[in-house]
Amino acid sequence: MGVTAIYELPVQIWVMCDALGATYSTGYADIRFTVVMPHDHPPVGLPPSLPAIMSRQGSEAGEGVWAREYGAFIPESRRPATALHRVAVTEVEGPNYEHLPWFTAEHQLAKYIGTWFDQVRTWTEILTGQDLDPNHRVYDAESVGAGLEFVEPAHDGALGLTITTPHVVPLLAREWATILKFVRDRKEPPLEEILSRDARASHRRDADRRSVVEAATALEIALGRHVRGLSAQLPDSQQKRITARTALGDYISIAEQSGLQLAVPIDRLRWVNQLRNDAAHRGTAPSHWDAGEAVQATIDLLSAHGRYRRTGERELDGSEWVLLDLGSDTVSDAEPRSRRTERRPHGEPTTMPSGEAGGLGSVASRT
Repeated sequence: MGVTAIYELPVQIWVMCDALGATYSTGYADIRFTVVMPHDHPPVGLPPSLPAIMSRQGSEAGEGVWAREYGAFIPESRRPATALHRVAVTEVEGPNYEHLPWFTAEHQLAKYIGTWFDQVRTWTEILTGQDLDPNHRVYDAESVGAGLEFVEPAHDGALGLTITTPHVVPLLAREWATILKFVRDRKEPPLEEILSRDARASHRRDADRRSVVEAATALEIALGRHVRGLSAQLPDSQQKRITARTALGDYISIAEQSGLQLAVPIDRLRWVNQLRNDAAHRGTAPSHWDAGEAVQATIDLLSAHGRYRRTGERELDGSEWVLLDLGSDTVSDAEPRSRRTERRPHGEPTTMPSGEAGGLGSVASRT
C-alpha cells in the first residue's frame, strides 16, 4: 500500500548534505516504509518531489521547515551539513490482521513512528554523540535568572542569555542509510554503548551521580568482556577469579595481576570504581568535573576495547571527536536508492566518526 505522509522529527538530526534528495528503506516491527529526504537548497531544504506533498505547498498545511543550517562547529570532513527537520514517508506496507481489520498500514505507521524515531535517535547518539532526547532537551541558549525580576534597586543587567555554539558530527549518507536499516531489522546497539550514551546525557543535564553509575556500568560490561576474552592467556590463579559474580573491581584487579595492557591506566579505572561505589552505596554526590572524568574514562576504554573500536585520530580542525570503525557488517552495507552529487564534502573520512561510543571527545570541555 502506498501511504504518503510527512513526519516532523521530535528533535532535528544533523546529516551531511549528501544524504538529502534520496530515499531510504526502513521500518519497525512488522511494517516497512520508505523515508524520502528533502532536497538540498541551502540554507533551508526543499520538500521532496512527491505529487501529494508538492500539492500542499503554499497552503497553511504545507508550510514547514524541512532542513535548515544552524550555527555549529562541524569538522571540516563533515561539511556541508544541515539539521533535518522533516521527512516524507511513503511505500508503507504492513501485515493484515483478520481479527483487527481496522489496523491498517496507516494505523500501524501511526502506532510505531514514535518508537521508530527513538531507535533512530539512539543509534545516531551512539555513533555521532548528538544529543537528541526529545523529553529533556539541552538547548544552546539558556536564560540567566529566568523568572527573576529585580524591583529595587533595579539590576536587570544581571539577567540575560547564555548562548553556546555546539560541536556537531553530522551523519554521512551511508551512515544514515545504515541506521535506518538497523532499525528496520531490529538490530540494537550493544548495552554498554547505550549506557555510555546515557552517561553522557546525564552529565550534560547535571545528573552527576546517575552519570557515574551509568558510566561505570558500561565500563564493567566492556572490561569484563575484554578480560574474559583473554582468559586463556591469564595465569591460572586469575582465571579462577572469573565467575558469574565477578564485578568491576575484580576485573580491574585481574587485569592488573595479569599484566594486561589497557587503554586506560589501572589507577584511573580503580578511581572510577571507587567513585561509583561511593555514589551508589554511600550516597556521595560526585562533583561535575569528576563525573565528566569518569565518563571520559569509559569513552577511552570503549574506544580501544569495546565492540565498536575507535582510532586515535582527531579531526584536522582540532575538534574533540574521535573516529569509529564499525566493521564490515555496518556502515558500508546500506546505501540510499538515489543520491544528489551537486554538493560534495570537502573530504570524506574512511571511518565513521563517533560520539564516545559516539564521540564526546573531552567530556569536561563540552559542559
